[in-house]
Amino acid sequence: MTVETAYRWRKQLVWGLALIIAGTVILLAQLDILDIDLNPAHFWRWWPWLVVISGVTKIIPPTTSRHFTEGWWEIFFAGWWYVSFNHLWGLGFGETWPALLVAWGLGMMLRPLLDNIFPPSAKEQA
Repeated sequence: MTVETAYRWRKQLVWGLALIIAGTVILLAQLDILDIDLNPAHFWRWWPWLVVISGVTKIIPPTTSRHFTEGWWEIFFAGWWYVSFNHLWGLGFGETWPALLVAWGLGMMLRPLLDNIFPPSAKEQA
């Protein structure tokens, strides 16, 4: 099995699991077993978790250095957005934007190192 085929299967598995969990939580809330706010106007606060799920699908082995760094970037970006948008710890976009530069620089530095750890994909070999 190629890395790309494994990634495609892994992506389906993780997104399927995410839908099962979301459906279960919503069902339990509708049955008044869970006390959560299901107001659709408040869902926009939680969209970064979709990006986290996307990032997780990319870092689960077997993977490539490109998928690995992209996955961590997506997870970092979603966390940064969530913290900044919701002003957690009193931090907003104005205070936290330099963290994006740091993460970008780390990704650029790690990519060549990770190329030695992860096998190249079929696309990268061609």
